[in-house]
Amino acid sequence: MLITTDGVVISERDTGENDRIIEILSAEYGIVEISVKGARKITGKNNSSTQLFAYSDFCYNERGGRYYLNSSEPIHIFYNIRLDMKKLALACYFAELVKYTTTAQQSAKDISRLMLNTLHFLSEGTRSCEFLKSVFEFRLMSEIGLLPQLIGCRECYCYESDEMYFIVNKAMLLCGNHFSGEENYYNIRLTPSLLHTMRFICLAEMERLFNFKISDKTQSKLNEITEKYILTHLSARFKTLEFYKTLL
Repeated sequence: MLITTDGVVISERDTGENDRIIEILSAEYGIVEISVKGARKITGKNNSSTQLFAYSDFCYNERGGRYYLNSSEPIHIFYNIRLDMKKLALACYFAELVKYTTTAQQSAKDISRLMLNTLHFLSEGTRSCEFLKSVFEFRLMSEIGLLPQLIGCRECYCYESDEMYFIVNKAMLLCGNHFSGEENYYNIRLTPSLLHTMRFICLAEMERLFNFKISDKTQSKLNEITEKYILTHLSARFKTLEFYKTLL
């Protein structure tokens, strides 16, 4: 039986002389690993549609517990990502995050949409890498069930006060009246603009997610928070992130 789905290629590895194994992120099926015969041939019919970060229609079948590609047609290649090392490194980091947090045979509609929209803005260059990194990190965590508590102070439910602190490792807010510690790696004081931005990223409708602007100072602090949140709550090391940071 043939299975059809559209998806974006998030990893590829060579096998044999001309073959390739790809992993795609599908809205319907989550992460799917597919073997592609002759994909590395210049004249191969599936060459462009199975390259890294290509968004394509895939038709494949199952044999012996593995999936094999029957045919594919490219929808969008995101070609410009390949022309910039910083963009390519960041896209690889996004892909590694998706692979770490998404499973096979499980719907990933919102994660797939987030990935595609982020790759679009990254390819077009209409949003900075730093902006896209922080938005992707924080929204992905929200989509996989690790939404931080940002509505108000954990103790008194105060929505805003002169002092608000985000406690990274506990994923919660505290107002100045209930914060008894000191600013450190996990305890970060928030400006009203930064808190509003964090709430927007986590809670906005997907079609509005990238439609905001912030100052360079707020962007720098936001990147610090979202990266810490990822590393703390996933308890993982991402080599693609480490490589990306060498390019800054």
